[in-house]
Amino acid sequence: MRPVPLRRALLPMAALLAAFLAMPAFAQQPPSPPADIPDGAAPDEPMSLAPLLPDSVDPATLLKPPGAGAAAPKAAPKEAAAPAFTLQAKLTDKGDPLKAGVVWRVFADKPGKDGKLPLIRQAKGGVVQVPLKPGSYIVHVSYGRAGLSKEVKVGGTGGEETIVLNAGALKLTALVGKDRELTAAQVKFDIYPGSEATDQETNAIASDIAPEQAVRLVAGTYHVVSRYGDANASVRADIRVEAGKLTEARLFQKAARITLKLVSESGGEALANTSWSVITPGGDSVFDSVGAFPAVVLQIGDYTAVAKHDNQIHEKNFTVESGSDREVEVMAK
Repeated sequence: MRPVPLRRALLPMAALLAAFLAMPAFAQQPPSPPADIPDGAAPDEPMSLAPLLPDSVDPATLLKPPGAGAAAPKAAPKEAAAPAFTLQAKLTDKGDPLKAGVVWRVFADKPGKDGKLPLIRQAKGGVVQVPLKPGSYIVHVSYGRAGLSKEVKVGGTGGEETIVLNAGALKLTALVGKDRELTAAQVKFDIYPGSEATDQETNAIASDIAPEQAVRLVAGTYHVVSRYGDANASVRADIRVEAGKLTEARLFQKAARITLKLVSESGGEALANTSWSVITPGGDSVFDSVGAFPAVVLQIGDYTAVAKHDNQIHEKNFTVESGSDREVEVMAK
């Protein structure tokens, strides 16, 4: 049997090597950067994918005789676990750490490609421990509507940081007449920055707050508006919130609930399909409605009720007294 020349034997192997090297390379796609401050949960841990093929291939490994085997690639060294870093918040410097209701967000200290600080970690509760690699971070803590950001540095063995929020809480109630307390269905509160702010009743810090609802706020002075009903009954006050304390405030409404009815005779049945307006002495309309028994909450003062029925207009002057809810009859003449 004639021996095959070595040159001819190597040709199939060379073709195999060329075909292998022409294969497309496999690349791991980098994870998408996290959002600046997402509303949902903290981002998942980045996936750790082992390469599908070694970075380089030695042609000699493809020419070894059968059974020789190729050298196994070395396993990538495992990344050391990040040390735990403890975060806690206090209302005042001498207070105890908050046990619940705190939201923590940890950001990188340098903006990403989108110009925002990438979110690294997020946690909820009171005192929390988050794994962080050594370096600098921006930590934001929020407790209700009280929030604060601070730069922290993490060492090789972790560490801890305490953030003092200098915050308290505000609880509001409203009364009318002889100390009759109004319910959540009757009154709502809006909270604005303090009396020194420009355009005081724009950009509310908190809106539609119900009575007895505690609102967590940074210590300071706030402008509060109490709205009774949907017309013109409102009361305003500037209230000081102290750090570490629950401030309770009562606002007294000078108003009453008025029910309007158009009748053919005193005590008679209300006429349906009636259009209504309530006008102040200065000519301003504070209420408009259509129906037989419209009701409106009005602050104390003098008003004129105007009823339009069957193309006829009927009027009556009346006075509103604090806490005196009543019917106002307009006679159809």
